Amino acid sequence: MENNPKISIIVPIYNAENCIDSCMRSVYDQTFTDYEIILVNDGSTDNSASVCKRYRDKDPRVTYIEKENGGAGSARNAGMDAAKGEYLAFPDVDDRFEPQMYEQLYALAKSGDYDMVFSGVNYYTQTGSGSTAYSRTQNIKAVAYTDRKTCRENIMTFFPTTTIFDVPWNKLYKRRIVVENNIRFTDIRRCQDAIFNIDFFDHIDSAASVDKAYYNYTENTIDDVRRKFPRDYMDITVFYYSHLIGILTGWGVYGGEIKRHYDSGFLLSVYSTADRYDNPRWGLSKAEQKAYIADCFSRKEVEAFLPGAMVREDVRPIFGIIKNKDVHQLMRLHRREKRKEAVRQNQLLIGIYRKLRK
Repeated sequence: MENNPKISIIVPIYNAENCIDSCMRSVYDQTFTDYEIILVNDGSTDNSASVCKRYRDKDPRVTYIEKENGGAGSARNAGMDAAKGEYLAFPDVDDRFEPQMYEQLYALAKSGDYDMVFSGVNYYTQTGSGSTAYSRTQNIKAVAYTDRKTCRENIMTFFPTTTIFDVPWNKLYKRRIVVENNIRFTDIRRCQDAIFNIDFFDHIDSAASVDKAYYNYTENTIDDVRRKFPRDYMDITVFYYSHLIGILTGWGVYGGEIKRHYDSGFLLSVYSTADRYDNPRWGLSKAEQKAYIADCFSRKEVEAFLPGAMVREDVRPIFGIIKNKDVHQLMRLHRREKRKEAVRQNQLLIGIYRKLRK
């Protein structure tokens, strides 16, 4: 183990020839250098392979893996199979991270032999023109949980309403726990990261965070995000929450405010899943859109969930829409939110234009 790297940085790549260089600059700019880089080409059809091979050929710390397309989860699994590091890191190829990120996270991890450490996130919005602009920072307090009971009572408190906990790219994971418990990313098309984290949390005895935002995440526009969702996303939503609530119940913490938190999260997810009815890739007619929303609200899992649900005050209007199967109200609210998003995007573009003119 002495010659093994401290961190394995696993980067899934799919048709990302224009992003790889900037991602690698983020890695090479790190003040921490005891790492390996595993570039996993997930069946790219562009020039990604040759870019990855260029880095492999000039840097012995770079491992290049080529596989058939299977999604980011399967690419990360392939990277984990090849990893030798004490900790695992999973940055996205189109994101950037601050130079101190891995130095600070690894130092924190070793300070208490923590199973997982994480930081806050800076968000940058992708505009329709391809430019990016700072959006917001999601920071966190410095915390340290040193036993399994405390982890289970606290580590999931803000999940899933904050992306701090359900994403992999702002964290270091102890590889031994992943290997010993055969923790893998699933092959479902959404929620892969969240399910991986839930399964990892199920086996940890300690976790800690820094009160800094080291990871810079590029968000796509709402329309771009919506386009990625498959037609069967309601099946994924039900599967994910069944898995999550099952684990929380097994931990003995699914009650009180934690139950209220996750019950609210489930209803918000049902609503947002129904709210994708006008995804342009699906090409649904007006009648089919209404039928899709009605189906989301009428799922037997949803109807069975509603009587015992505990929800936050801010979720009560959504609870009412779902309970009453109010398709028309959802569509009215959806149109209003689209108008607000259009205004926000225009304001971002105006801000970028003004900066360029200076």
